[in-house]
Amino acid sequence: MSRVRALREHPWTVAFAAVSLLLVLLHLVALNTSPPGLYNDEASIGYNAWAVAHHGIDEHGARLPLFFEAFGEYKNPVYVYTLAPFTWVLPLTPYVVRLPAALFGLLTCAAAAMLAWQLTRSRLVTMLTLATAGMTPWLVQESRLGFEVISGVALLMLGLWFLARATERDSTRWFVWAGVVLALSIFAYTTLRAFAAGMVVALALAFLLPGARRLTHWAWTLPPMLVGYAVLLVYGILTPGALTARFSIIGIGYDSPGAATLVGRFVANYVTYWGFQFLAIHGDDNLRHHTGFGGELMAVTLPAIAVGAVICVRRMRRDRFCRVLVIGALGAPVPAALTYEGTPHSLRAALMLPFLLAFSVYGWQAIAGLLTARRLVALSVAAAVAVEGGGYFHDMYVQYPGRAVTAFDTGEGPAIDRAAQLAGGHQVLLSTNLDSAYIQALFYLRPDPHDYVREGLAALHMRAEAPDEVTLDAQPGDLMVLAPFDPIPDGAQVLDVEPSQITPVAIVARR
Repeated sequence: MSRVRALREHPWTVAFAAVSLLLVLLHLVALNTSPPGLYNDEASIGYNAWAVAHHGIDEHGARLPLFFEAFGEYKNPVYVYTLAPFTWVLPLTPYVVRLPAALFGLLTCAAAAMLAWQLTRSRLVTMLTLATAGMTPWLVQESRLGFEVISGVALLMLGLWFLARATERDSTRWFVWAGVVLALSIFAYTTLRAFAAGMVVALALAFLLPGARRLTHWAWTLPPMLVGYAVLLVYGILTPGALTARFSIIGIGYDSPGAATLVGRFVANYVTYWGFQFLAIHGDDNLRHHTGFGGELMAVTLPAIAVGAVICVRRMRRDRFCRVLVIGALGAPVPAALTYEGTPHSLRAALMLPFLLAFSVYGWQAIAGLLTARRLVALSVAAAVAVEGGGYFHDMYVQYPGRAVTAFDTGEGPAIDRAAQLAGGHQVLLSTNLDSAYIQALFYLRPDPHDYVREGLAALHMRAEAPDEVTLDAQPGDLMVLAPFDPIPDGAQVLDVEPSQITPVAIVARR
């Protein structure tokens, strides 16, 4: 009875605990199966984090590098170095590679809730914001991928909370903390390198323009960010082209068009990211970035986000934090709009998400009175959340893994691992039609990176080979790992087919 009485006396504590537990479970359950397999970018991040943690170098022999070279681009360090300590105590598996993403996602939810409490001091609004963040498909998907982007989203969301606290109190300490996390975000995800500079402009416009309470300590945000850009500049000078080579390929100016064409491409891309089709109906076409169920945002949360955005625009003249949100939100899609490949690309546009969640705080605050006064409205909203959220998560856990099999190189790494077990000292030939098979081999077999730097795949008794050339120099007893549509070489015997829910992904055969 005493426990029941305690629950009745502290209903909000129980509610927050229940919602938090639900979100933790939703973020941590089935990370190894939804999404299925392990995409080569995840394998690259995983192996290099393990290599740095255990041997101090990456796959190229660089000692504690600032950026990690991979596939013609450079991986950002925040996620890699966050993952590295996990590999000291946990085996290197797809689940472990994605675990930091889930934790960054939960940090984003917590920061959104803390921002809501900072701005409103309302338990209901804080609860609604926490639920909005935790069930937003855009954030949920990025919290299940071993990609760098989620670390940038979390840091940006945390930065907004720090800025809200700093703005309310005109506090030097909180402005410095905001600067620190924004500086770290420069090294979290590629688009944040440009956007963090845009945040400097947003802060200057927000705090220098007249019309609101004057704040004297806001400039303390800038020194940490200047240090971050100084480090980035030095790295860029020492490794020319390393951080810009990929943009020269995927940027909207890749074919050197005229100014009118360039502006037209940018405007079309920018409008797409604010479009109803992307946000509410279809989302990103890439099954690695989006499950294919609905839009990037839950439809039931759109009114709160839209109302909140309108409220912030109206308050800009007297509220400096609203200025930061509006200017930041307008700038968030710009880096993504400057690229042409895969538009709309939810990962590159993920910088929008913290601002949309911040808008939802103001929206839920405006709607909260209606929810408390009209029980039928509150029940209708709850039912809509249950139906839409339930449908999304059911699809993600049950249907999505099957749809996304080919998008995540499912079965490729396990097939290479299986071939290594069956080889018995013989050589394993990896089809060049496999998707970056070398990194899957490194991830699943974990050779000493010193050996790999010296010998390449030979350190694993493996080499890459075109399927039509295998019969020229393969020796009796050698094994071959083939892509799904590779022909089986003459005289080869199929030893194993890597099991998959949908289709065999790789074939292991012996001459």
